[in-house]
Amino acid sequence: MRFTVSFEDLATSASADTFITLAALICADTAGLRARLRKLTISFADDTPQNANAAFQIKRIADVSAGTAGTAGTTIGTSSVPKVDDQSADSPASAKLAYSAEPTTYETYPLWRGEGNALGGVIREWGERDAPTIQRDQHLGLLAAPRAASALRISGTLEFEQF
Repeated sequence: MRFTVSFEDLATSASADTFITLAALICADTAGLRARLRKLTISFADDTPQNANAAFQIKRIADVSAGTAGTAGTTIGTSSVPKVDDQSADSPASAKLAYSAEPTTYETYPLWRGEGNALGGVIREWGERDAPTIQRDQHLGLLAAPRAASALRISGTLEFEQF
């Protein structure tokens, strides 16, 4: 079963190379829950985008209850995450968007890193074996940072599946 979380017009930091969380998937502390990120799409939301670069990371918090999942402007519950497949089951993960306080205890090394330019975008797809995953009580965040001292506006989707 596949699900998608969309985010629109979220701002990066205005400080060069300072990563902040734009969107995240969060598995509840329930036995057997797990999800893997299958596709990431990123576009730049400015009507007249500047020729600016941004860096992206996918990072995990291995045990949300050992830290904090941050404070988000929008929380999407498991029953409200849109389904890509026409299935009746709810999503195994909830989502958070537009963070005002960063999550803590991200793992040291990103599961994925990428770069993009505001005149283009980023599309990244993963297979079953190389996809970033989360299990019960884990958090998978999309972080972004401008490469110059100017905030960028970003939109996109996180497509994931239960496995």
